[in-house]
Amino acid sequence: MDMDKLKQWMELAQKLEKGDFWKSVFEAKDDAASEGAEGSKPSRYPAYDLYEREEENWVVLELPGLCKEDVELTLSGNELTVRGIAKPPLDNAVPLHKERFYGPFERTIPLPQLGEQSPVHARFERGLLILNYERMRRKDEHIEIE
Repeated sequence: MDMDKLKQWMELAQKLEKGDFWKSVFEAKDDAASEGAEGSKPSRYPAYDLYEREEENWVVLELPGLCKEDVELTLSGNELTVRGIAKPPLDNAVPLHKERFYGPFERTIPLPQLGEQSPVHARFERGLLILNYERMRRKDEHIEIE
């Protein structure tokens, strides 16, 4: 056993002996759970769902309070990047309680089965950005056995 691993083991044993071990475990969990609280940017913003329907794939992103002018979409290969700025609904107002995120955001979403010639269509509807594209179809191919 090398010295670094032994030191880590000794520190862990000391925390357990002092009673600090479980406190440190739950504090780390609380920090992760509070991510996104108090209006800070959630790690996965905007939230999205991906659906398969007939011969198309659909992506639905939640963008409450935004309109199409606030959002920019770019496609690179099979990755869709969504950028924008979420603006507060009231100017010059002091928030008394704040859970929603405001500010710049960017998220890259992989688009499965996106064909090279598949156009991506997008529309904004009731705070949802809805995209769809035709899935790439793989034709049955005969494979020669050597």
